Amino acid sequence: MLIGLTGGIGSGKSAALDALKKNGYKTISCDDITRALYNRRSTLKKLRAEFPSAITGKLFLKADKKEISRIIFSDKEKYAFLTDYLTKETFKIAMARAKKIKGTVIVEVPLLFENDLQNVFDKVIVITREKAARIAAVKSRSNLSEEEIAARINAQFDYDKKDLSAYTVIKNDGEVSALAAAVIKAVKEI
Repeated sequence: MLIGLTGGIGSGKSAALDALKKNGYKTISCDDITRALYNRRSTLKKLRAEFPSAITGKLFLKADKKEISRIIFSDKEKYAFLTDYLTKETFKIAMARAKKIKGTVIVEVPLLFENDLQNVFDKVIVITREKAARIAAVKSRSNLSEEEIAARINAQFDYDKKDLSAYTVIKNDGEVSALAAAVIKAVKEI
């Protein structure tokens, strides 16, 4: 069985996936795959063509993710390019990995609904959280301002306006132990 795990930035997807992994479930993190893609020369060369001010170096290329973010959150076409390119590449790698694993696999997919990927999965678990708590969570783990975090939230799928009744929804109240218990219970029930 293939289970998708999603939610907006700061919702607790990574904590939920980590809890599942620690409890013996087979998991794949699209966030981890995307981070690895940023270290691939082929990815960096493609990004340099689109974001020349954000890719430094000649022999050893390096991405300035803050500069990429500054660009994409002020240019919808650049945002679309980046999310389309990285999401497709990330998802292709995630699905290739999932096919090699026997049994149930949980795949954390940050932009699942934005890219209409929900039907690829047998079941989808959605982690939701109050917006203020999401902002606080992202602020505590990153070097982003509230304005930068809000830009990311506004660019993503609005879970508050979507009918999620077809999916398993877990409300994250900020307690990691409660989130872990809820996501493990949900997977067992699925």
